Amino acid sequence: MDRPSLEAAGPARVLSFEEALARSGREAFDAFASHVSPIGAGLLRRANMDKRYTRAEGPYLYDEAGRPYLDLTAGCGALGLGHNPPEVLDAVQRARSHPAVLIMGYSPLQGALAEALASLLPGELSVACFGNGGAEAVELALRTARAATRRRRFLFCEGGYHGLSLGAMSVSGSPRYRQAFGPLLEPCASVPFGDLGALEGRLADGDVAAFIIEPVQGEGGAVVPPEGFLAAAGEACRAHGALLIVDEIQTGFGRTGRLFAIEHDGVVPDVVVLSKSLSAGVVPTSVCVTTPEIWDRAFGTRDRFDLTISTFGGNPAACAASLKAIEITLRQDLAGRARILGERARAGLEELAKRHETVKAIRGRGLLLGVELRPPASVSALGMQDDYVALVASCLLNDRGILTTWFDLAPAVLRFEPPLIVTEQEIDQAIEALDHVLGLGAGRLALSLGKGTLSRMFKKSETVS
Repeated sequence: MDRPSLEAAGPARVLSFEEALARSGREAFDAFASHVSPIGAGLLRRANMDKRYTRAEGPYLYDEAGRPYLDLTAGCGALGLGHNPPEVLDAVQRARSHPAVLIMGYSPLQGALAEALASLLPGELSVACFGNGGAEAVELALRTARAATRRRRFLFCEGGYHGLSLGAMSVSGSPRYRQAFGPLLEPCASVPFGDLGALEGRLADGDVAAFIIEPVQGEGGAVVPPEGFLAAAGEACRAHGALLIVDEIQTGFGRTGRLFAIEHDGVVPDVVVLSKSLSAGVVPTSVCVTTPEIWDRAFGTRDRFDLTISTFGGNPAACAASLKAIEITLRQDLAGRARILGERARAGLEELAKRHETVKAIRGRGLLLGVELRPPASVSALGMQDDYVALVASCLLNDRGILTTWFDLAPAVLRFEPPLIVTEQEIDQAIEALDHVLGLGAGRLALSLGKGTLSRMFKKSETVS
């Protein structure tokens, strides 16, 4: 039957903002399941992780009953200052009188943020182009490299992750992106992460516009490259006329124990991309920063200068949040805090590895850590070996009030990535909780979550598969 015309049907009844806030947890979840992500909703329900969080503050989330959950995901690194930092929210509020979108004109806050970034980044990195999310900054970096070098090829790392736009997926190391959306941007080629010889071999062809790399692989499972690799990669790129693009989206602003992870190797890239903690996760934003010389080669003509424009990029709210977030990060020395607490966390996790054969390795740097797990025999015997990390994460959430997950490209690696404002006591609490959960067998894991959790979590269905 044909649907009636809009005129015949009359005005639509749309849920108001107030009504949306007043919905029960079940109503809210059902709307998400029907209209946003049916598969994701099914997975959350089966893992007993379909909670409705009604408040977030500092390193904690709170459900409808007021129960706190320590967040070990920090929004995949976006929440360096924790949830809803008051000073950042206040800065956004104070910027509300500025034009939200200004096409003909300039934003004083945008210029101030670009100036601040230029003072913090090494070398001549001082020209900033703003966007709304990490993938957009990566796209701009790729365009900058092609326009500046007049070359086409990009090199990227196996296990690397740079976003889910078509260009960003083209330089990310997951085969499923190409299977789902290919053909992607060409020509692109991968090299093993940390393999200088393989990189130099590819660069020797003389057609590479840029090599893009994370200084510590995030979604690849918190993987640190060999010492000195980034610096050597930069030298190799310069020797062959290619640009070095460093993706600091997850590592920037203190996460690895330095303000920027490139400082560990003393490397100065040609282009750096930032997002996530740039604005403390309060307002979506991103930036691609390069040198005046490279920007001029890429965009320094009247018919090219505006090819970096993004409608909402560098809006006042985003710039206000970013300026205040940077101020707090420096004032509280959160990079130094991440280094000290990261050492404490790693030491505690290494002790777990000695006590639990299910812990295969501890990886990462600062407060970007990953715990690689292998399923115990009791789990493998039940055919649940592929779901062991999900089972651990579910038990941590429900039994111990710890929220975490796995890394997108490394599903066997549990994420240990709290906000940088986390305390020593909270680090110890998280490690003690993980110690408890890793000591449970498959049956006790299920029992600790409540009757029926195993069947809900691992029931196979056509919808999910």
